[in-house]
Amino acid sequence: MGEDSWNRLGDDLEPPPPAVDPEFAGGLGVGPRLVLLPDPESRVALERGLLGIPLSLRIASAAREAGFSEIIAAPGLALAPEGSREVSVGDPLHGPGLIVFEGTFVDPRILRLMVEHPLEEDERFTLYDGVARPAGCFTGDLGVMPITLPVSEELDWPEGLGPEDLARVVYTEDIERVEWLVLRTEARRSRTSGWRGTETEHVRHSLAGESRWHREISTRTLRWLARSNLAVAQLELIALGVALSSGVVVLANSWAALVFAGLLLLAGVHVARLLAPLRFLRDEAISPRDEYGRPEVWVPGDTLAGATRPLAHATFIACLTYVLIAETDRSSVAALVLLAAGGVASLLCLAHARARLRGDDENVLVLPRAAALIKRLGVSMPSWVQGAPLLEIGAMVGTLTGEPGVPWTFLVGAAVSRLWRWFTAPPPA
Repeated sequence: MGEDSWNRLGDDLEPPPPAVDPEFAGGLGVGPRLVLLPDPESRVALERGLLGIPLSLRIASAAREAGFSEIIAAPGLALAPEGSREVSVGDPLHGPGLIVFEGTFVDPRILRLMVEHPLEEDERFTLYDGVARPAGCFTGDLGVMPITLPVSEELDWPEGLGPEDLARVVYTEDIERVEWLVLRTEARRSRTSGWRGTETEHVRHSLAGESRWHREISTRTLRWLARSNLAVAQLELIALGVALSSGVVVLANSWAALVFAGLLLLAGVHVARLLAPLRFLRDEAISPRDEYGRPEVWVPGDTLAGATRPLAHATFIACLTYVLIAETDRSSVAALVLLAAGGVASLLCLAHARARLRGDDENVLVLPRAAALIKRLGVSMPSWVQGAPLLEIGAMVGTLTGEPGVPWTFLVGAAVSRLWRWFTAPPPA
């Protein structure tokens, strides 16, 4: 099928997975090949992970999922994908294919269209990225392994696709452009991959940047976490430690300590909520298994990260309660009431954390969704707070008053609201 037919497919930008199984296709020689070339102009270490995975591995995985029959690696790659076949320059390569530099990432929608509608043998078109640099060559017949990327007529893009849907890393300033492209494509993949976790919806919203909070805060934090090269389990412990340390800082009982504690609580919970999107972005196993093949009880980025928020709330409330009842001018009765309310609130948070850690029903004593409540009231939530940890933001704002009772009241009220679903649940059948 020629270029004209390929261009008419712009109306169907979300095609279903290829009808030909990539593994089966590889055995029959069906489907185009992906050829990876070293980039002589690149000034970036391409063997390093970009958002957790090196670009050559990411595009090779996307090509296999799209239905490419084989991954061909030219000599001199910074990192050759596992399962690729190295071919020397000048050796024959027959059939259609896509030739790209190893620092290039292509939107999987383009790859699927190439699989379903290859070019004629005498057709060849160059793909240019968003800054008009040649990044790939789509050809109907590879011929021989090239020494460099062939340059020919630019591809006439289908409607809805264009140079912004592929990116090539040459300089460090190109990294951000590729990261945004990867985030956009991964958000789309999260809707169709069957991925499931306790933060499934948050994964999709964070990767897609659907609100100003996600675009300006979540995705930037996610990119920073991915660049850290720390394991998800390590980041999980760091987030938990930061969130729990907020309670210890509160005990200093000063305005600066109270505000700093609020910031620690917000930072710890915010990072913990982003570990599930990070795990998806790194394409890590959803249900990891131990050395005996049994499912792991503790899933990095999911089990402990999900319990970080209630554990941090319990600690923060308990420490604030101590600060409040330690005031010498407070009556014994008032101190007893504060102690009872703070103790009950902490226990409710701990009960939810226990359910998360044990793998029980995650809806046990779960917090009501603020977005659902606001929608029910007929009020529109500003874009810059959609998807934000509103409880922690509210508590941090309360600490600015310098009065421990303000964030205490806010968090105790939130803890009591955990009883709402139990209180309104219909009787068992």
